[in-house]
Amino acid sequence: MINISKLYCGLAGESDDLRYRREKSFGPIVVYNCTRRCNLRCLHCYSSSESNQFSDELTTARAKQLLSELADVNCPVVLFSGGEPLLRDDLFELLAEARRLGLRTVISSNGTLLDSGTAGQLAGAGVSYVGISIDGDEQF
Repeated sequence: MINISKLYCGLAGESDDLRYRREKSFGPIVVYNCTRRCNLRCLHCYSSSESNQFSDELTTARAKQLLSELADVNCPVVLFSGGEPLLRDDLFELLAEARRLGLRTVISSNGTLLDSGTAGQLAGAGVSYVGISIDGDEQF
């Protein structure tokens, strides 16, 4: 539910703006599965992710071209997902390019590779949200 006070005072967040603005001049919100690699093998996962390198992943140059094309169609948000996006060697280069193009970036991660240094890098790269999947055995 929208916080009317925040909206009235001009303090609504980016998500409120995307959800409630009247003009719909923005393009699609895109989930970019930037890698199939993953350091886990969760039974529930829809992705056939493994720790192997996959030859069908976009190159850095092609991924940057994709981000440019998304910016051209006014895509407001790109969600980097996978697999585990933090396993992509050029992730921070792609995040920098997305930021340069004016794209808002968010990440979906399993969280196992996050530490204070990586969190600081993500914040420095302008990532506005990191979603962490919490799944596991009932004993946890």
